[in-house]
Amino acid sequence: MHLSRSPPLTLISYHTGNDNNNSPSSHFEIIPLPDPPVVARPSAAMKFKTDICFPHIHIVASCNGSVLLSNYSSSNDLVIVCNPLSDHHVILPKPPKLAPLQAEKSVGFGFGYSPATDLYKVLRFTNRLGFDIYTIGIDVGWRSIDTGLPPILFTTNFVFLNGFLHWLGLRNAWLICYFDMEKEQFGSFPLPSHIGCNCRCLEVVDNQLYIHNEHLGEWRFWAMKDYGDFGSWTLEWVIEAQITYRFKGFVRPLKMLKDGTLLMMFNNSFLQTYAGKTTLTSYNPETRVLKEIKFCGILPASVADVPCFPPMDALK
Repeated sequence: MHLSRSPPLTLISYHTGNDNNNSPSSHFEIIPLPDPPVVARPSAAMKFKTDICFPHIHIVASCNGSVLLSNYSSSNDLVIVCNPLSDHHVILPKPPKLAPLQAEKSVGFGFGYSPATDLYKVLRFTNRLGFDIYTIGIDVGWRSIDTGLPPILFTTNFVFLNGFLHWLGLRNAWLICYFDMEKEQFGSFPLPSHIGCNCRCLEVVDNQLYIHNEHLGEWRFWAMKDYGDFGSWTLEWVIEAQITYRFKGFVRPLKMLKDGTLLMMFNNSFLQTYAGKTTLTSYNPETRVLKEIKFCGILPASVADVPCFPPMDALK
């Protein structure tokens, strides 16, 4: 009933602490993102208790309303897929242990879905070009796969769109790398030179790929208007440095609202992770006002997704 009356896009966060008996407890919070945003009245969160209660784990990705949690630890890797609404979850086998040189802040995860096979898959990567994959409900352990690509420096987290995981890479010039979830094949294509350098993140906004880059404190947001058309990159928003100076960290565009306002999730972590504190902001290009949207309570690291109940066969 709550979801039927709420906007489809929400923020999903994971919380741990102690209950009234001082026993460890945890829960997910789901916060609706109204359109237009209500700045004067804080948005209320819906809480969903969970049996998942491990220290130092964070939400690192999401897909179709389910979330991927990990503790980023190379010595005790913990990877969990969970649906916050039902608390149905799967604890994945431990990934292969990394070599010492690989373990230094170089681990990332992607989470996606293959519509053709109705399977969810988790991809782990390192900046040493090591990739491991796990198919939920099929694999008994992680499989190592070869990219077939020349060495590329990975600079962002994965985002999922149209059956592919995407991320930004750097090899002499900026690239968008992708992974086909069905065929388990890698590929890449270059970014147009006019987008420039200092690309900070790759996101999906309204079913389009978006790139955020910065130049002398100015935020620029580029959209691939037609998926797969490399000539369709369009500069959608520019936010001047005199407006953005109060916000330091990583900015992730979320959604364009009905009135043209851009909704963004700001993370004060200077790492390409979801480990920092999250702030929700909105920017109106007509008034040139960038403002914070308040919430009840503290909003930790979050992902934006549409809560739903996926078929249990897909997350078994």
